[in-house]
Amino acid sequence: MSADVAAAALVAMGLAALYVPVLATFGAQYFWDEDDNHSSVLLLMTGYAFWADRAAFGWRSTRAEAAAGAALVMAGLAIFFLGRLTDVIQLLGVSLPICVAGLCLGFGGWSLLKRWWLLCGLLVFIVPWLGASVDGLLVPLRLLLTRLATSSIALFGYPVSSTGVIVTVGFVQLSIAGACIGLRSMVSMVAIGVLFLHFLPPRSWLGGVAFLLLVPVIALGANFLRIIFLVLVAGQFGASGEAAVHDFAAYGEILIAMGGFLTAARALGVGEASAGSGT
Repeated sequence: MSADVAAAALVAMGLAALYVPVLATFGAQYFWDEDDNHSSVLLLMTGYAFWADRAAFGWRSTRAEAAAGAALVMAGLAIFFLGRLTDVIQLLGVSLPICVAGLCLGFGGWSLLKRWWLLCGLLVFIVPWLGASVDGLLVPLRLLLTRLATSSIALFGYPVSSTGVIVTVGFVQLSIAGACIGLRSMVSMVAIGVLFLHFLPPRSWLGGVAFLLLVPVIALGANFLRIIFLVLVAGQFGASGEAAVHDFAAYGEILIAMGGFLTAARALGVGEASAGSGT
């Protein structure tokens, strides 16, 4: 084993020792929670993006770049330990992309950091930045989507009506909770959409901007379809049937959104460059 490979292995082991317990804590508290389960998908996709583009990694940093990278890593570790001392989960989340960016700069130089800066930045969104209280800002949107969903389902002859965010379908009543249309899940869903710019780089800045503008629209559209699906299940199988598929529908929402992101990217000419070539 060469000295370079041994050094990289030691760094990887050190980061694993620090962050695997933290990510396990995230998983227990947030990743599988109804409000934030999109974050787990974002983490897995970002990790895959790094691995898929691993051929870009190389030992090309200059002495100055290595020193700057080491400084970034030290800053990230300082933030990490501050987050541990204060038990502020957002500080722990910020420290990870800073450390990863520092390693990119220290090992691969500015060229590698430029290639992977988007992946490093998106790691920020694997932790929840918005508390449940801010979901109250989306009450008008919840009311609008509830009315649209009931109106759409009524077109197919279902006995459905809504009062506020309460949907009555047959003899079953459902509440369109904040978790169904939450800012926290929307943030991570939009971040997943932005990640497509790494896999499918835009041909032009105009196509990239248009895609970014469509990302939140697609995310809300997928959320709308999830609501319709849950109301239809409740109408057919009752509240117990809706409860059985509720959490799985959240992952179905992600698949629908990802299909929408891919379709929009292709339609806008995004991704003429090879996948994984960076932005």
